[in-house]
Amino acid sequence: MAPRSASVSALTEETASQPSGFSGDTPKPPGLLGDTPKPPAFAVRERYGVRGAENLLLHAENLRALGWLGETHAGLFACAYFDPPFNTGRTFAEYKDARDTRGWLAMMRPRLAATLPLLRDDGAIFVEIDDTMVGELLCLMDELFGKHNRLSTITVVRSAPTGHKAKNRGPVNVTDFVVAYEKTRGAWRYRPQVRVKGGYDAAYSLWVANPEAPCEAWRFEPLLGRVAHELGFASSRAARAALGKEELQRRMGAFALAHASHVARLAQPRFEAVSRAAQALIVRSRAAPERVLRLPRKGLPDLILRGGNRVLFLARKVRDVGGALCMVEPLTNVWDDLGFQGIAKEGGVVFSRNKKPERLLARVLAMATDPGDWVLDAFLGSGTTAAVAHKMGRRWVGIEEGQQLRDLCVPRLLRVVDGSDEGGVSQAYGWRGGGGFAVLA
Repeated sequence: MAPRSASVSALTEETASQPSGFSGDTPKPPGLLGDTPKPPAFAVRERYGVRGAENLLLHAENLRALGWLGETHAGLFACAYFDPPFNTGRTFAEYKDARDTRGWLAMMRPRLAATLPLLRDDGAIFVEIDDTMVGELLCLMDELFGKHNRLSTITVVRSAPTGHKAKNRGPVNVTDFVVAYEKTRGAWRYRPQVRVKGGYDAAYSLWVANPEAPCEAWRFEPLLGRVAHELGFASSRAARAALGKEELQRRMGAFALAHASHVARLAQPRFEAVSRAAQALIVRSRAAPERVLRLPRKGLPDLILRGGNRVLFLARKVRDVGGALCMVEPLTNVWDDLGFQGIAKEGGVVFSRNKKPERLLARVLAMATDPGDWVLDAFLGSGTTAAVAHKMGRRWVGIEEGQQLRDLCVPRLLRVVDGSDEGGVSQAYGWRGGGGFAVLA
């Protein structure tokens, strides 16, 4: 059954006064709770952007807000992302991050438990933490969501071992962790992601002159020789002598990316892991190393062999990223490419402690949601999750009790709506403004 939808207008009644950001009257139909709706726990205080937009900012204590969402948005959310206090023992201007372990668990337990019924059956929750409480968090989520529903523990590299951090007596702590659980075992669907691979993979060292021909007629030569020829040199040795090794390698990488359908590598197949038909072809290929053999496979790429090795083309690993051709590789559970430096003013807000880059949230949402899906953040902070979800075409609910909702979240999201926020992931997703949101309290 498809999850039901919710609209702000069906959830609340407007207050009598309408501030300057309000964009229209709101009808007052029955809520989503049946013919006799319960009195609303929250009322719309402001509305910005497109009339009828369903996105919500709840200015409230998050446990109370999660309880209300249990009556209005149960089973709607494809993804929840929480960035709770890490319990570092420090006190910041925005919040106190110092509890004993028992107190921290007492804070987290009811909030995680209240989130479970808000998720769709195929939904998932992602909670970010550092090494202070990661063990306790895993045990708590194993208990509430089920250890068998644990999807991954992702290591996020947030900084380099420089400055005062390098003076630690032990290994320098430069990582956070994102702990992911699905609501229902086997129901969550991963949307495959890739990441840019640094440098050129020298294993792709073959040039196929005629890849459009039947594979039996393919002509192979060394890639470096082809590059030297294209550069006007008689041989790769002459090109190296004239350009130097590093410059020649750089030019070879650029040439290979631009002609990826012609560039290939050989890779040894796992004999014991393939079908009997594939094993038989491997044996035949080893016996005739100059021939190229192909085995069509249903639901899989054709198996193409030369000398008993697979022929793999570079084109399958090249993507246009921000207007530049780059090599990519499948995403792993170690994320060291997100760049936490330089994000202090991202989104037009300064939130000095525990602010997350928009690229981190975009990656989580890309792997866990589709356009139009609902996203929840009960520890909204400076509004990163809501801003990214909005730019990616997701519907969202953000909860924040502190003054930063007024000082940071609302202005930030207004800039997203009016299109003046050109930073973060705006260019990556072609964001130019639109949509809207309501503030409830």
